[in-house]
Amino acid sequence: MGELVDTNSPYLAAKLPPMGIELQQVTQARDDIGVLIQAFKQAFERSDLVLTTGGLGPTDDDLTREAIAGLLGEILQVDSQSLDHLQDSFRQRGATMPSVNVKQAYLIPSARSIINTMGTAPGWWVEHQRKIIVAMPGPPLELQRMWEGQVQSQLSNLTSGAVILTRSFKTHGLGESALNELIAPLFQLQSAELGMYAEPQGVQVRVRVRAQNNEDANELIYPVEAELRRYLGRYIWGVDDQTIEEEVGKELKRQGLTLAVMESCTGGLLAHSITQVPGSSNYFRGGIVAYSDDMKVNFGVGSSVVREYGAVSPQVAQDMARAVKHLFGADIGVGITGVAGPEELEGNPVGTVHVGLAHNGNLRHFSYLYPPHRSSVKQRASMQALLELSNLLRQLDEGNGCD
Repeated sequence: MGELVDTNSPYLAAKLPPMGIELQQVTQARDDIGVLIQAFKQAFERSDLVLTTGGLGPTDDDLTREAIAGLLGEILQVDSQSLDHLQDSFRQRGATMPSVNVKQAYLIPSARSIINTMGTAPGWWVEHQRKIIVAMPGPPLELQRMWEGQVQSQLSNLTSGAVILTRSFKTHGLGESALNELIAPLFQLQSAELGMYAEPQGVQVRVRVRAQNNEDANELIYPVEAELRRYLGRYIWGVDDQTIEEEVGKELKRQGLTLAVMESCTGGLLAHSITQVPGSSNYFRGGIVAYSDDMKVNFGVGSSVVREYGAVSPQVAQDMARAVKHLFGADIGVGITGVAGPEELEGNPVGTVHVGLAHNGNLRHFSYLYPPHRSSVKQRASMQALLELSNLLRQLDEGNGCD
C-alpha cells in the first residue's frame, strides 16, 4: 500500500555492484495479481535478473508465487519436499501447521525452492528463457539471511567476473550547487561516473567505476579520489561507511581526551550520536539537556551571560561548553543552543544554531542558519557540532588548540 519504508531494496542494491551486477530499476507494486504480473513482465523484459522481496506468506494477499506463475504461464503445484520441510519447522516449535501454509510449498516447473532458515516462507529460484527470477521473503532478517547464506553465492557463480566499485565521499559546508561548481570538470571523466546526493549530514559525492577485478577498479578510482580531494580538501570529512561520531571517537581515544556536552535545541541528539559508538564510555563523560534558561544557569552557565546576550547566542553556547567541561571534569566541552522551531525565539529566526567549544581554558564558537525544519535543524546542528569537534581534534594533534 506504499506506507511501509522499503529497506530491502537499498540492502540488495549495495550488494550488487561488487558482483558486477548493475541495478536498472526498483519497483514497488501493490498486492493485486494484475498489477504484479505487469510489474514482473516489465522487469523480465528489460533485465537478465529480477530480484523480489515479499509476498511469499500463506495469506490471500501474498501473491508473488501466483504472479510469477502467471507471467510464465505455468501451473502451481505442491512440492512434497517443500511441504515436508514446512511441516518439520512447525513440529520443531511444537505446533501444528495451519492448512493455509500449504500455499508456501507451491512450486512451478521452472522454480526450485530456497530454504528459509529464519521463517516459514521458502524462496524461489526461477530460470526461464536464460533469465533468472529470485523471490525472497519480505522480513529484512529473513531476506538478509537467505541472501547471504544461499542466493549471493549462486549469483556470483554466474557473473562474468567484472565488478562495479562505488566510493562515497562525505562532505560538509557546501550545498549541491556550490559543490557541483567546484568539481564540474570531473563530470567529464570517461573512466568514472560521478553523482551527488544531498543528505541531512551533508552532500555525498559518489564515484563509480567498472573493471574486471577489484584491483583494476581501485586503480581507476585512485586518481579520481586525488582530484576530488584537490578540489574539495577540507570539505571532505569521511568516506563510505565512516560516520563522524566514529571518527571523533577514534581521535578522542587516540589522543587520550575526554568529552562532555550540554545541549538545548538538539534535545540530547548529540549525546545520542556519540554513544552510538561502542566503547564511547572510554572518552564520553556525559551530557546534559538544559532546555530552559534556568536549567542552563543551574548547571553553571552564567546568569549574566544569559541575561545580557540571550539564551540563543554565541556567548551562551561558549559558556555552556565551559560549564559542562568543568562540571564533568572533561578535557573538552561542547555547547549547543539554537532555534529548532516552529517559531522564532528572542528575535532569532528558526534554524539559528550556535555551537561552542571549550578546551584548556580557551573558547570558540560557530554560528549557522539552517533551513527552518525542526527535525532537520536538530540533525544538522548535532552533525555540525561533531564536525567542529573533529576540526578541533585535528588542530590539537597539529599543536593548535581553541582560538
